[in-house]
Amino acid sequence: MSSALPDTAADVALYLEEGAGCVARGDTEGAIAAYRRALAIHGDDSECWFNLGFACALRGDQIAAAGAYERAAELDPSEYETWYNLGNAYLEMGRLDQAIAAYRAALTRHGGDHEVWNNLGNALVQVERAGEAGACFRRALDLNPGYDLSWNNLGNVLEESGDLPEARRAFEMAVELVPDQATYRLNLASALARAGEPMRAIEQLARAVLLAPDIRTLLPGFAEFAGLLDDPRFSPPATGG
Repeated sequence: MSSALPDTAADVALYLEEGAGCVARGDTEGAIAAYRRALAIHGDDSECWFNLGFACALRGDQIAAAGAYERAAELDPSEYETWYNLGNAYLEMGRLDQAIAAYRAALTRHGGDHEVWNNLGNALVQVERAGEAGACFRRALDLNPGYDLSWNNLGNVLEESGDLPEARRAFEMAVELVPDQATYRLNLASALARAGEPMRAIEQLARAVLLAPDIRTLLPGFAEFAGLLDDPRFSPPATGG
């Protein structure tokens, strides 16, 4: 492309296409540069700002991502994905009240996205509004019963509230959906141990350790696993000699 500064809508489209190609190749710096060139031509293009925010988020620069999404939302408040991504950027930065507001803004525009409900629940958990969070996870599961993240998140909320039978069921659903996720098995083991089912807890712990051996180092930190870790399956692996 010519180094001369373009000045037409067609050039903006070309820069958007260039940026998308860079994202697809994993070249976030190239994408950011392309979107900034597009904005130098048309600074009030909400799509350019949205795409810039997306590329900045991929780079891990959540502050820049939030700024770009804020501008995109200002220019076109109707796009729910802008509010959702803005909420994600705020959540990454720990700006929880703003994240909650952004997710709610997304849901007022499109209430049928299970990932938005799930992430709203995550933000609410962090501000200790577990009841509201649980309702969000359940809504996410109404929309997508196969969404393993929400089953696991719901299980965590239920276990914290003391509802061990329902927590166990939620973790079992998460494990059934993604059997190779060690964290889900660890959470299920915790609920089983707290519910007085040590043998089933040991089985799940053993499977979790097989899937992710580093989990073994975390187990002594769980009070509910006291007395279970003498099982030989949790011994450190033998070293050659």
